[in-house]
Amino acid sequence: MSRSSDNRRKSSLPVAAGRKSTTKQKGGVNSVEVAGNLFRAISEAAGPARLADIARATGMPTAKAHRYIVSLVRAGLVERDPSTGHYDLGPLSLRAGIVALSRSDALKRAERVLHTIVERTGETAAAAVWGSHGPTLVRLVEARHELATSVPLGHVCALTFSAVGLVYCAFSDADHVAPILARELAQNRAAGRLGAPASKAELERRLTVVRSTGLATVKEGDGGLSAVSAPVLDSNKRLRLALTVFGRSGRLDISPSGPVANLIKEVARSLGDGLHGP
Repeated sequence: MSRSSDNRRKSSLPVAAGRKSTTKQKGGVNSVEVAGNLFRAISEAAGPARLADIARATGMPTAKAHRYIVSLVRAGLVERDPSTGHYDLGPLSLRAGIVALSRSDALKRAERVLHTIVERTGETAAAAVWGSHGPTLVRLVEARHELATSVPLGHVCALTFSAVGLVYCAFSDADHVAPILARELAQNRAAGRLGAPASKAELERRLTVVRSTGLATVKEGDGGLSAVSAPVLDSNKRLRLALTVFGRSGRLDISPSGPVANLIKEVARSLGDGLHGP
């Protein structure tokens, strides 16, 4: 085996598909296709990636890969972490991903469900999907009263101390959430965040409750927020999205057997029944 092929095998990045083509197609811009392969490699990485790994995954010289990535950064499709020098998806990529997801049939159905939740609870409801930085709110229906709470679309939920995040920790593939989870647990320890788990063992105790009840609840102190979230599982029991309702603490009943919890579980199960696994 050659040294270059051995390096590709050891890389944490998958080799970008479609890098080489045996037939030339008429039309198109080659430089865009090259940049697309680099972008694909970054998007398929488990987390922020080194330039050397990105270049290796695409079979491209590092200097050439760097020139293209600089342009991707300028376009907003990729961003560079100044502290590590690693590359990840940029703000334009995230916005485009949210728009694409919001146009899916599952989320169109979810939006109708969110209106039902708001009508029956009087509080704001949202749907979240997994994004490059974690669970991301992509649909939101706001309650219409002066005490209603809201967050912007595109908001990334904490994995370890938000209701949506706990749902993703409990029902997602463990390897899928591992990189972000490890980083967040370390941040919880360093910051001494009140109410946030600082170890995997502490988190797992909470997730045991989430799995047994089929939902996650959180409650902050006076003046904070309370939330209830449930998983939407497709026919193969794969987590497709999470539904959540949230409001000011004291306004929202978050008891696991209460009417709000029963409603969220009921609509999440109904939505999931119509989704077929891959």
